[in-house]
Amino acid sequence: MSEPTSRERCYRCLRPLPMCHCGDLPTVATQTRIFILQHPHERGHPFGTARLARLCLPNVSVHEPWAGFTGTLALPLEVPARTAVLYPHERAVDLDSLSPADRPEALIVVDGTWAHARRLYRENTWLHRLPHVRLQPAQPSRYRIRREPRPDYVSTLEAIVEALRVLEPTTRGLDDLLAAFDRMIDRQIAHAAEVKRFGRFKAPRQRESRARSPHLRRDDLVVVYAESSLPGGDVHAARELVHWVATRLDGEAVFEAVLQPAATPPAANHLAHMRLSAADLAGGEPLAAARTRFLAFVGPAPALATWTQTTFDWGRQLLPADAAQVVLKTTYCNVAGRRAGLLEEVVRREGLTVPPPIGRGRAGERLANALAVARWLRAVDGR
Repeated sequence: MSEPTSRERCYRCLRPLPMCHCGDLPTVATQTRIFILQHPHERGHPFGTARLARLCLPNVSVHEPWAGFTGTLALPLEVPARTAVLYPHERAVDLDSLSPADRPEALIVVDGTWAHARRLYRENTWLHRLPHVRLQPAQPSRYRIRREPRPDYVSTLEAIVEALRVLEPTTRGLDDLLAAFDRMIDRQIAHAAEVKRFGRFKAPRQRESRARSPHLRRDDLVVVYAESSLPGGDVHAARELVHWVATRLDGEAVFEAVLQPAATPPAANHLAHMRLSAADLAGGEPLAAARTRFLAFVGPAPALATWTQTTFDWGRQLLPADAAQVVLKTTYCNVAGRRAGLLEEVVRREGLTVPPPIGRGRAGERLANALAVARWLRAVDGR
């Protein structure tokens, strides 16, 4: 009989047959029910640990929403009365701090990358009403083939085992489960070291790399920021540009336009969020007049930079057709080699000096932050 090839898979663990680990997986009986709410992108991941948990723990069930059908990852589950969510929320309590009488009988574990987990948690609002617990792992994750974003974050399987150690300290087999996890990792690392790798022909790039846009180095660069709103707060209405601010790199030349609503003004709570008043909008200018002023401000064939693409999307009726566009968030991720997070997080992380607000309200503050990031990226690019 011929050796199995890497293209053949085990339909139980979904690993290539040469890497199948079903033969040495333990079965660990537990009293605690575990509901794994899994992001659909994690379902077919070759190194996902939720599958390993389901294969080894009979009291584990995996539930996967499909946003393609509903547009949301919401998936309400029927869970026992004493169920808690194992999630590092700010209101979560340490699991080992609870008395035996207060400990949950079932746990919901959110599975996916941390970005996916956050979306799952955000869209499954029914989770928010349940008690929340968290762990304080005794050691960093042993998951050497997938990196955790923080030292106190662990894989789904490790989190389940850590929680079971607290809830069921007399349950046997948890060490065997982690040993199987270690064997899976060791086998994969050894396999990767043995695989023959052949060079591949790579065609030359047909366009310039977007890692650092050349337009960022232009002296006529203009940094812009937009605020938009839903007319009257109607979620079915198209967003309307409300506030447009811009400045050149030196921060001296500034453009600002508060626009008259074409129809219904924004809701009062959104005006408060933008830190604008109804009087500001009532005294605003028509879109056509703002466009004429902005075109004169930026001049022909300008280079425009903004924190995210949404500013360009919302302000497209103001933009010159020949404008070069730079998205600072994308550039930052490419330069820093990491996720950006919020604009304010980047400012704090890099210790940037932010100029005073450039314009009214929230837009003026955010434009000042975006300008600080643009200046920093230019300085890094010049090193």
